[in-house]
Amino acid sequence: MTNPSPSSIQSRRWALGWALVLLLLSCLPYLIALFAAPEGWHFAGFLVNPLDGHSYLAKMQQGAAGNWLFHLTYTPETHQGAFIFVFYLALGHLARLTGLPLIVMFHLARLTTGFFLLMTTWRFIRRVSPHPAEQRLAFVLLLSASGLGWLGAMLGAFPIDLWIPEAFVPYSLYTNPHFPLGMALMLIIFEQIVWPRPEQPGLAWRPLLEVGLPGVALALVLPFALVTVVVVLALYVAGVYRSQHRLPWSQIRPTLVVAFFVISILLYDYWVSTSQPIFAGWSAQNVTPSPALSDLVWGYGLVGLLAVVGAGLVWRSRSEGEQLILLWVVATLLLVYAPFDLQRRFITGLHLPLCLLAAIGWHRWRASQSLPDRWRRLFVTGLVTLGAVGTLFVWLVPLLSLSQAPGLSETNARLFVRTEEQIAFDWLRENTSSETVILAGPRLGMFLPGQTGARVFYGHPFETIAAAQKEATVRAFYRGEVEPPVVVDLIIYGPDEQSIGQPKNLNRYSVVFATEPIAVYEVKK
Repeated sequence: MTNPSPSSIQSRRWALGWALVLLLLSCLPYLIALFAAPEGWHFAGFLVNPLDGHSYLAKMQQGAAGNWLFHLTYTPETHQGAFIFVFYLALGHLARLTGLPLIVMFHLARLTTGFFLLMTTWRFIRRVSPHPAEQRLAFVLLLSASGLGWLGAMLGAFPIDLWIPEAFVPYSLYTNPHFPLGMALMLIIFEQIVWPRPEQPGLAWRPLLEVGLPGVALALVLPFALVTVVVVLALYVAGVYRSQHRLPWSQIRPTLVVAFFVISILLYDYWVSTSQPIFAGWSAQNVTPSPALSDLVWGYGLVGLLAVVGAGLVWRSRSEGEQLILLWVVATLLLVYAPFDLQRRFITGLHLPLCLLAAIGWHRWRASQSLPDRWRRLFVTGLVTLGAVGTLFVWLVPLLSLSQAPGLSETNARLFVRTEEQIAFDWLRENTSSETVILAGPRLGMFLPGQTGARVFYGHPFETIAAAQKEATVRAFYRGEVEPPVVVDLIIYGPDEQSIGQPKNLNRYSVVFATEPIAVYEVKK
């Protein structure tokens, strides 16, 4: 085995330094929210889509309780578990073994997988492009560049860089751990298949294992990304056959291994959704349509425009890496706009090939022009700065509402919990089980499964079965219009619930816990 060259070591250190800078910067908004919490409130740990964030904690809570099968704790119906969301169940197990709070484990995983993605990306970039200038620009764009969402929003658009984290590397590693881990596994699979090691006598199984292990991991972490990988590789193999008039079996065999995992997942998911009505009801609500094409264009901004230039330049390239990233973009766009309820999920990782194509587009177009060095540097600086402005805008927008008291701001109320609410959560965690069903207002319903491990009658628009009807029932109960549903074991009545109304005959239930202004009532059955 050859030792890495001094230039390779230096470039790796350069990438390592910038990766650490980005990860540290991604912590700053969370630290600001932590220390800027208003008196009497505590930061709950999420700045991006807290509804999903707390559902991740609910999954980790199940793992911390020793479970390897996932249950929908945002709905009261009893049902069998399923072997899905294994990554978050595993994080829960790890939190239990280490004694770390779930939210701390979540953010440690976010930073670890973010670092793994960035260093894997740097290795992948060096595989695709032999030019150091292209490599560095591609990496810097990946670290910093968002789109023109801040401008598009002013013009009435809804650009994707404002609301689809998985479409961008910096937004992904700022949001959760499974997006960056999934992207890193995609890159590893592509590397192992497009640039296979020479087969060694007696080790013919090794390439299949090197693809199979990340394939299994990706199937468990981000299964929709595995579909993208298979489509890209199928197009790639077809391209090799067309250009070389031969079947590249060294790449076909591992591609079939990955395809096996895709088919297995699809069959298992189909079995779960057809054999268990609760999961079928969840799937029916879990619809994620793709954005309008104009919002996608705004979202990728100048990086997207330069990627079009790069695509034109590598269209007839014989480079494996350049063909791969071009087909990656094509396959992703086809999947994103395919007629499928979860089509938006396929956008995961698109930022990676776009940034590579953008770097190729700029440097190769620039090489054909007689631009003064000053103008070249000015353009690159402007490109990176403008992209970084978009990323910082997305990262910092949640902090703009900190000037409003959480009790007066619906947005802030999802980011913070009252001291008394946290005390109630602690009591419920010690005095309830996974079979306990709690009735609370929509906001507390979002927090409770992740904080206590108990189930709620309503708490999530997707993970609560018949969510719209249950939310209406919750509001009707707190307005005093209906009795509590028969499945309910405990009722919470705090400031949020008081703002909805006054339940009738609440005093018929015994108070089992109280800390002003919150009370927990037991429903005797």
